[in-house]
Amino acid sequence: MLNQIISKYNKSRNIQEKKKITPLLDLIKKNGYSSNNIYASIGEDAAAIKISQNSDTLILLTTDAILPQFIINSPYAAGLSAVYVGIDDIIAAGGKPIACSTTVSYNNEEMGKHIFQGIMEGTNKFQIPLIRGHTVSDSNDISLTSSTIGISSIKSFLSIKNLRENEFIALVWDIEGVPALSNNNYWNTITMKSSEQFYSKRNFIASGIKKKYITTCKDISNGGILGTLYQMLSYSSLGAVLDLNLLNTRLKKDNFPYELIDFLFLYLTSGFIVCGKKETKENLIKLVQNSNMNFYDIGITTKKLDLVIKFENNKKLLSTISPLSR
Repeated sequence: MLNQIISKYNKSRNIQEKKKITPLLDLIKKNGYSSNNIYASIGEDAAAIKISQNSDTLILLTTDAILPQFIINSPYAAGLSAVYVGIDDIIAAGGKPIACSTTVSYNNEEMGKHIFQGIMEGTNKFQIPLIRGHTVSDSNDISLTSSTIGISSIKSFLSIKNLRENEFIALVWDIEGVPALSNNNYWNTITMKSSEQFYSKRNFIASGIKKKYITTCKDISNGGILGTLYQMLSYSSLGAVLDLNLLNTRLKKDNFPYELIDFLFLYLTSGFIVCGKKETKENLIKLVQNSNMNFYDIGITTKKLDLVIKFENNKKLLSTISPLSR
């Protein structure tokens, strides 16, 4: 099993793309212009900008791109996803989403119509206005990007650099979903939920930050659990040991319709990697349960820059962590 997981990890386009950006991020940090107004940026789920040097208020910003093949296959779903992806980035950073913008390029009127129908559905479902954008309707390229703006206080902002050695790693996620019609590797928990249900399932994050039960949080990306965890460790300059026995036991207990090896690479909408001090774990579990989400204890952070996976009585190195320079 471990060899199969390692092979799939090394062949995953989404994961390898994430690993390739570390040198680019280092280049930006070393050579890009810096400003005292920037509270946090590279490596965070959302960059944080100070309104003023003396203000406690932060403006949060995140940007995402939708894969062209997804747009071609499911333009409506792509439009909705373009709004959704930034929402969880802002929430995972401890903020409240307040507005979004999109940039769209297409060359087919029907495709453009479906993309914007999805975007409008997203703005209403997630209760966030579309305030700016740019559209090219005769482009040779198909593209869709979005930016989401949020707001937070400095005290509520959750930096990925807060993570420390010997903290628990948990998967907090919504099991109430279905595989997406267009992509079996996409666990859809969104379209069947009301706005109120969507946000209530995320209440544990703000409460966990306030009560100091959460050290850091990152929403699951298209790299799945393993790709998301690799990014979290890279940005915080730590390693981890992931106990797949714990994860496999919970999946079987909850009768989830995916095998372990497939689950590790699912794009889990309404899914977060959450870390914290061991003494706060039980209190956090209660908050998660009150939000009607599932809490899976899956590992521990380490000082050594390795991501190690354990299954049954075996243990193997999945990946050496390349840390982002401070």
